[in-house]
Amino acid sequence: MKLSAAFIADRLQRFFDLTQLDDFCGTLLVDHPAICTSETIFEEGRIYLAEASVLAKQKEALPEHSFFLICQDDTASFHGNGCLVQNSTPVISVFTKVQELFWFIDEWQANLLQARLDGKSIQSLLDLSLPVLERPLMVVGMDFSIIASASKEPGFFHETVFGSSEDTHESMIALRNSDLYYKVRDLDGAFYFPSDVTGIASLCVNIKRHGQTAYRILMLEINQPIRESEGFLLEFLSDMIRHALTHNVVQKSSPAQSLHTVLLRTLDDRTADYVAISQKLDALGWYSRHEYCCFFLQLSDLDQKNLTSNSICTYLENILPGCSAFSHNGNIVAFVNLTLAEFSLENLMERIVHFVEDSSLNAGFSRTMNGHMNLRRQYIQAKIALQMGTRKYPDKRMHPFNDISFDYILEQATRRLPGYMVSHENLLKLKEHDASTGSEYIPTLRRYLDNHCNVVQTARDLFIHRSTLLYRLEKIRELLGSDLSDPDEMLYLMLSFRFIDMEEAKHTNGQSILHP
Repeated sequence: MKLSAAFIADRLQRFFDLTQLDDFCGTLLVDHPAICTSETIFEEGRIYLAEASVLAKQKEALPEHSFFLICQDDTASFHGNGCLVQNSTPVISVFTKVQELFWFIDEWQANLLQARLDGKSIQSLLDLSLPVLERPLMVVGMDFSIIASASKEPGFFHETVFGSSEDTHESMIALRNSDLYYKVRDLDGAFYFPSDVTGIASLCVNIKRHGQTAYRILMLEINQPIRESEGFLLEFLSDMIRHALTHNVVQKSSPAQSLHTVLLRTLDDRTADYVAISQKLDALGWYSRHEYCCFFLQLSDLDQKNLTSNSICTYLENILPGCSAFSHNGNIVAFVNLTLAEFSLENLMERIVHFVEDSSLNAGFSRTMNGHMNLRRQYIQAKIALQMGTRKYPDKRMHPFNDISFDYILEQATRRLPGYMVSHENLLKLKEHDASTGSEYIPTLRRYLDNHCNVVQTARDLFIHRSTLLYRLEKIRELLGSDLSDPDEMLYLMLSFRFIDMEEAKHTNGQSILHP
């Protein structure tokens, strides 16, 4: 295997004091070493070791694309790609180390090739490479899942890398939100990824399938600095891994089918790992920084419209960019990536309103939210919007959650106790006082609260004099035992009026709210 001049120089620095000459070209790949003599016939693409005096005699014959290690201080007459080995080190000593390095890398190459012939795993390839590259290695999917890893330290990856534990989840989020991460996503060849995003620098190579990056191999900067001269070794290893993935990994489903699968799991598996789900969505291009909404379609009379669930899902995905629609429990759920679609919830509703109405469907819409952690809640929100919306607005077919959100709050507050039992106790007494004396304190207080405590406007609405209103408000304060200045109590009174309305709607037979 040919080695780069920079890699050879870096490894020899461990044993000798090297100085790079002015024409040093580290990217040049060279073959096994040879010792120069006065009779050497030079070849391009080799590494040569010699004393400067020997090279001076053959300077006209020196090849342009070779690498020279010069074991003598006098290099004035040498012009070419090379390094000076200081302290007049014997040529044979340097030659021995270079030859050992080539043998070491050749053995690694042969072991990798044999491992592929034997159908060994990607993990085996990393284990074979750990002694050569000398730093932790891992192969990850673009969903941040770790395919294989190798390190001299047990437990290193579980404790350190890519959200594999709660302690490192923030690092994974930082990486997903990094502009640099997306800039290097489709690079070819080895590249250096700095430590300022995740805290660990790495030398990386993207592994592509069908022209797109599907995996990445990383060598982490642990214990010693990364040298970019090792990039060509990482590229060779990536070729072996690409071969393993191509021949050992079963055919994946289409991106659309994968997206449906991930989103269905979000809805059906309450114990699902949301970090893992988020990683998979990221890998499919639905990033955590994007904005999403969900809508829920209740199906009815499809036979009369010559429609099927599949045809509806296909239609929705065709007319809505960034949409994933699928059948779920006899109805249709659709998630829309509004960032990819480049429109708002209002635009979304406008695009499908005629289809929903013409098809006799009913639709509930969640609010829009950023990220993946609330996708299941958005699905629930869309169902609630549909259920409550059809009760409150039976003539409508499109029901955004915002239209029923306050009614939902009231309904939730009275799920276990009726409205009269969660209402302001003294407000009920005030209502009873009106019933027994003929006073009008309840409508007066309600109008006063509706007008944000504006005395002039309230008096005008009630067609009474301002002094009459002030008198009523004073009596109301006495009966309520409140000066009507506490914002929390004012909110409680306003909610209580809504609870009373709900109870009166239930008791249409005239039964007193105090005696259900």
